[in-house]
Amino acid sequence: MKNLSYIILDGNLTSDPEEKTIAGGKSLAQFTVAVNHSQNNPDAKEKDDVSFFEVEAWEKLGENCVEYLKKGSKVTVMGNLKQNRWKTPDGENKSRVKVTASTVRFDSIKKREEKVA
Repeated sequence: MKNLSYIILDGNLTSDPEEKTIAGGKSLAQFTVAVNHSQNNPDAKEKDDVSFFEVEAWEKLGENCVEYLKKGSKVTVMGNLKQNRWKTPDGENKSRVKVTASTVRFDSIKKREEKVA
């Protein structure tokens, strides 16, 4: 039996997606989604009840995210959790959990304006 690490996030981008090209020519978009938990809890303090999730979207999905999403865009992200682990030069163990998106639903689509030089 395979293990499962699937997640669904519904929230807003904290900044514009960043596009990168990695070794081998694959394109990658990275962005952070803020999920507000206090919407269902009237007693919660809004600033204390927000989680931030780092998301990566590959190839065409990532290209679409860069083209159509911007800071504040509402999205629903579906994907897998992935933990990266490494050691610092000082020997300290570090880790980070990211979401690798399989689907990104654009809940508030507005095409990003072309930047004029």
